[in-house]
Amino acid sequence: MTRVRKALFVAAALLALGLGGLFAHRMRRAEEVSAPAQAKPVAARTDPAAAGDPRGFVGVVFPRQQVDLASVAAARVKDVKVQLGTRLATGDVVATLDSDSLRRELDAAEAAVRAAQAEARAARVESQAAAERSERLERFAEGVAGEERIQAANQQRLTASRVSASRARVAEAEARVEQLRVLVESSAITAPFDGVIAARYVDPGALVNPGEPIARLISADDLWVRFAVPDQQAGTARVGSCVQIAVESPEVTARGVVEMVAPQVDTELRMLVVEARLMAAEEWRDRLQAGLAARVQVVPCVTP
Repeated sequence: MTRVRKALFVAAALLALGLGGLFAHRMRRAEEVSAPAQAKPVAARTDPAAAGDPRGFVGVVFPRQQVDLASVAAARVKDVKVQLGTRLATGDVVATLDSDSLRRELDAAEAAVRAAQAEARAARVESQAAAERSERLERFAEGVAGEERIQAANQQRLTASRVSASRARVAEAEARVEQLRVLVESSAITAPFDGVIAARYVDPGALVNPGEPIARLISADDLWVRFAVPDQQAGTARVGSCVQIAVESPEVTARGVVEMVAPQVDTELRMLVVEARLMAAEEWRDRLQAGLAARVQVVPCVTP
C-alpha cells in the first residue's frame, strides 16, 4: 500500500468515527427530549467550612516561638548540655564555649584602657601648662615679642587637640573591653524562653563561627496551626472562629481559636493563610508535635 493510499485510509476511518459519534450524540439528545420531564435534584445546603474537601483544610502544626541558639564569636564548643527533647526553663544553659582566648584578649584590652587613660591625663596636664603660659605672655604682651606669643597660642591649640584625641582613644579602648566582656559572658549559651530542644547541630570540640547555630529551641507547650483557605471560602475563618484539628499519625484531635488572618489572598495560590492557637488537652501535649500535618475544620464555638 502506497503512502497516499494509507493517508486516504486513515482519513476515511477518522471521518467514520466522527460521523458515528455525532449520530450517537443526536440520538441521546432525542431521547432526552422525548423522555418525560423529571424534577432535578436539589443540591443539599452545606456549611461553608465543609465545602470542597469534607475532611477540612490542610494545615501544619507549628510552635509560636522558635529560635536557633548561636555563638556570637568564633570559638570551640566546650560542652553541649542538651539532647533532642530536652525541656528547658528560661536561663538554663544549653552549651558552653571555650572562652580562654577571649579572656586573654579581655586582659589585653583592659591594659590598653589603662594606657590610654594615662596618656589622656598627660595630655590634659600638657594642655593646661600651655594654656597658662599663653595667658602669661598675653598679660605681659608689651614686653614679649609677638612671635613668641603666636607660638604659645599655637602650642595651646595643639595640646588641646591632643587631649581630644586621647579621649577618643580611651573611649575606643573601653568599647573594645565592653565588647569582649559581652563575648566572654556569651560563652554560656542559655535558653531565652521556656521550651524544648528540637535540633542539636554540634558536638563538644566543634569550632563554630559567629552566627552558627548550636541548637534549636521551640515553645512546645504553645502550639499553633497554620492552614490555607481557598479564596472562595475566605469568609469561613475569621478572628475568633473556633477550629478543630485532626492529626492522623499519631491520632490526635485538638481544638483552637483563630488569632490571625492574612490581610489578603495569595495571588498565585488563591489561598488565604490563617493561624489558630491550639488548646490541646494535657494528655495530648507530648503527642501533638510541631511540624505535623493536620486537617482543620471550622466548628461552632462551645461556651463553658
